[in-house]
Amino acid sequence: MPRFPHRSLLAFGAAAVMVGQALLLGAPAALADGSKEDKMKERESINQQLEDLRIELDGVNEDLAQTYLDLAETEMKIPQAQQDLEDARAEQKEAEDEDARVGRRLGDAEAEEKRLSGEVSSGQEEVDASDKELAQVAISAYKGGGPPSPASVFVGSSSPQDTVDRSMNYRLTLESQGTRLGQLRTDQAVNVNAEDRLIAVREEIKDLKQEAEEALQRKKDATQAAQDAKDDLDKLYDDQKQQKDDLEAKRSKYQGDQDNLESRGSELDEEIETLAREERARLAQSNNNDNNNAADPEVDEEASNSGGFVRPVPGRVSSRFGWRFHPVFHTRKFHSGIDFPVACGVPVKSTASGRVLQNTSNSRAGKKVIVSHGIRNGKLITSSYHHLQGYAASPGQKVSAGTTVGYVGTTGSSTGCHLHFEIHEDGTAVNPLKYV
Repeated sequence: MPRFPHRSLLAFGAAAVMVGQALLLGAPAALADGSKEDKMKERESINQQLEDLRIELDGVNEDLAQTYLDLAETEMKIPQAQQDLEDARAEQKEAEDEDARVGRRLGDAEAEEKRLSGEVSSGQEEVDASDKELAQVAISAYKGGGPPSPASVFVGSSSPQDTVDRSMNYRLTLESQGTRLGQLRTDQAVNVNAEDRLIAVREEIKDLKQEAEEALQRKKDATQAAQDAKDDLDKLYDDQKQQKDDLEAKRSKYQGDQDNLESRGSELDEEIETLAREERARLAQSNNNDNNNAADPEVDEEASNSGGFVRPVPGRVSSRFGWRFHPVFHTRKFHSGIDFPVACGVPVKSTASGRVLQNTSNSRAGKKVIVSHGIRNGKLITSSYHHLQGYAASPGQKVSAGTTVGYVGTTGSSTGCHLHFEIHEDGTAVNPLKYV
């Protein structure tokens, strides 16, 4: 994994500390739906970033490191909190729009109900009146006062013209009654249709009232969720400000500790160079005693050149070899090895066959094992394993590639369980990834 980008992180000075951009490069971008699974992924991502960041804080006072990490975690949470607020407000807007739409539909349906109710009532009155009128005609006919019978049109006529007149009146009377009966049937059909529509509208109103209740509840829930999201974001901003102030104060307080550790780091580099010179001299003497490299595989250059390096622990590399920007003190610092973020207690293997040169402990590297791998390509190769919680091999012991020499810890200036692993050529640190 490439080193964590901190150049834009915590720029102290007159301005407030700026953390967010560098920390957020690895933050999840698509967690908007707020599901449990997404939240778990977000938490896992933040934890991994904090783990890597904690490891990069080697040499920082524990109190200062924790303050920095607290601020870093707050900064990591802010973008998701901002997204949560935006999502909550969008949901609130949708809920309000839906509530308004349902309200308008309900209003329209109630107005339609009122109109249809009047139409049904008026239509019924017309049907009743026509029905009454036809009933009166039927009664008159029954009593003999109704329309003439067909025979009476011709019987009793005084003249042919009278017969024609009687026939015309008879036909008009029947047509009039037929028209009235047809209109009555039409009015009845229209009224039945209006009643059917009224029933349907009332059913719709019933459903719309249920929708309106649900839309109103959704709006209330969305409004509360938006308020909660805003409160969460406001709290993060408050925490951020307080943590920035705390970090600035502690940074000044612990600056001297960092200077002392940097000085101690230079001394350790010199110690490794001294050990390398001593080991090379020992090997040269051993070669002379064994008649020019006759049998000792430890110094057999051909065998040494065959490789055989393995990774000391499984897992990913969180911080690589080379110059990096210190996240708290804003100084350029050379990282002379690589870091493996693994749990305390994990066995640490010798990267290749060789001999344990030294088990040592100091305030910078913590418990450390140094192993010599003999002369390879004309250079003395050594490996060192830092921040161990315990040793598993003794000085002078010969080991093979994969032999356990210690256990991962967080001793020395470490701020979290991990293995810092270095390889040196003639006492000079080189990139371990050339070998493993």
